[in-house]
Amino acid sequence: MKLEATKEHDDGRAVTVTVAPALPVQEHRLPLSNLDLLLPPLDVSLFFCYLHPAPTAAALKEALAKTLVAYYPLAGEVVANGDGEPELLCSGRGVDFTETTAAGGVELREIRLGAVDEGVEKLVPAKKAASVTAVKVCMIDRRHG
Repeated sequence: MKLEATKEHDDGRAVTVTVAPALPVQEHRLPLSNLDLLLPPLDVSLFFCYLHPAPTAAALKEALAKTLVAYYPLAGEVVANGDGEPELLCSGRGVDFTETTAAGGVELREIRLGAVDEGVEKLVPAKKAASVTAVKVCMIDRRHG
């Protein structure tokens, strides 16, 4: 599994690494369909909860790296072609994987999942503009939530 440079955020609690596919990807470009070009960009965020014992962040990174072999376009980025139209560059760049603890200082019981507010937003990964996918794992100590 290839992990790129680690970057600590200002709050000192979150660490982001880039998880690349477990096997090399031959770089190529995929054109976007007419529907892709007509529809606005859509970010999809997922929130998973695990019962104890939860998988470790290392295990999740390894699983993600293996998954990106089959779903390699998710590890690419959107770039402009010669005509200025966006297309998908399948380069195996990887996916930003952020690991944080305690939802940025928020206790689990304080997070209102039915309301979009700052508490829920702390669970959603920040995706770079050209990236296709980003992952955020929040480890919450049950003693604090």
